[in-house]
Amino acid sequence: MRILQLVNRFDFGGAENHVRELCNELAVMDHNIILATRHGRQTTLLDKRIKFVWIPSLVANLLFTHTLLIIFLALRYKIEVIHAHQRLPIISACLAGKILGIPVVATVHGRVRHDLRSAIARKLCTSIIFVSQQVLNVSRHYENIRHKSVIIPNGIPLPEKLPSISPFAIGYISRIDGRHSEVIRHLISSVEILKPQFPEIRLFLIGDGNGVPELMPVIDATNQRLNEEAIRYMGFISKLEIHEFFPELVLGVGRVAIEALARGANVISVNSKRMGHIVVPPNYNEYAINNFVHIHGMPPSKESLYVELKTFFDNRDDFRQKAAIVSDNTRKDFGIRQTTQRIVDLYSSLSTHSNL
Repeated sequence: MRILQLVNRFDFGGAENHVRELCNELAVMDHNIILATRHGRQTTLLDKRIKFVWIPSLVANLLFTHTLLIIFLALRYKIEVIHAHQRLPIISACLAGKILGIPVVATVHGRVRHDLRSAIARKLCTSIIFVSQQVLNVSRHYENIRHKSVIIPNGIPLPEKLPSISPFAIGYISRIDGRHSEVIRHLISSVEILKPQFPEIRLFLIGDGNGVPELMPVIDATNQRLNEEAIRYMGFISKLEIHEFFPELVLGVGRVAIEALARGANVISVNSKRMGHIVVPPNYNEYAINNFVHIHGMPPSKESLYVELKTFFDNRDDFRQKAAIVSDNTRKDFGIRQTTQRIVDLYSSLSTHSNL
């Protein structure tokens, strides 16, 4: 199939990572992929078979010019399906698709009120992919969009070889902005409290963002008090799969949680808004259908993070055994080939229907 993929930004983040890996897998499956977006660090990781079209910021930020560009690309490359991610590409794609009679798929990576803010987008989208059942369920537009909505989680490329798990290592992998900085502060404090009981504990912070400068003094002061480099800021890492070692415990949701579980790590479901628990076989399905977010959780605090960390390390051997079961389930449910095939099946059904 000839598929046009659209995303507004192409630096590192949940939606951007997904688009890059979806495009790469579609190319491996011999589909013709045209990706139109702004430049970003993801560009160098694209499969060479993908046609990359750079969109200048002036074009990308204006609805009229963005729509015209999509129409031009769709006609030039005889596009059969347009797949859009993020708010402006979605509404532009919907307008272009309506004019040309081409089906448009939108993926909601965040919330409906943001990604599908426009009534035009909600009405003109041919189909909407949600990565979380809860995001669909709580939308005030649920009744109007449920008939065209499907749940397909973001898949990940499965590592060919599982990494060695580093005992007593904790990983926090995220864009480090103001929201995540507060969670990291709580996490650093909790690790410091636990250190006397579990001397081998180390915390690895992976990512970059505007919150890093204000965190560095906290990291340095904590390490001085502990008289060792227990808190390590690793910076930005573009490809986790190149590392032979992986933390045994990772805190996160969404893609971070999926990546970690697939590699055999334990995961505590937590983001800036929701504090969850350690993912184990009994709660795996509930977490998996909601992108590994604890949908009823409260915002994380130093106390709640401390309790969950202590629970893990007090029962570490038991949780490590359960991690193998969860890892098998994750690899089966979230492998990029399986999830991409579901998306291709959706494309095919829409393309066939549009030609009737």
